Amino acid sequence: MSEINLDTVKHVANLARIEIQDEKAAEAFTKELDKIVDYAHLLDEVDLSETEPMFHALDLTNVMREDVPSESLSQEEAMSNAKSTKDGHFKVPKML
Repeated sequence: MSEINLDTVKHVANLARIEIQDEKAAEAFTKELDKIVDYAHLLDEVDLSETEPMFHALDLTNVMREDVPSESLSQEEAMSNAKSTKDGHFKVPKML
């Protein structure tokens, strides 16, 4: 049984701000979307009973270094590569 009907297509088109004026085009979209939904339902047939739930497809872990305090940059060192400075601060273009 078809899950996608003409009303559903018109509703989704309205939400997506797509104007469908031709009734024939709306029916074509209905058939195409119904095929897509049917194809997605193939996933329901996959046996996942032996599969362990996971958060990521790869077994990744964060590699962190120790957080050790160290000497910070002086203001002159921090400003040495700045394109433009004023009164010891970075000077940037206005945003508003």
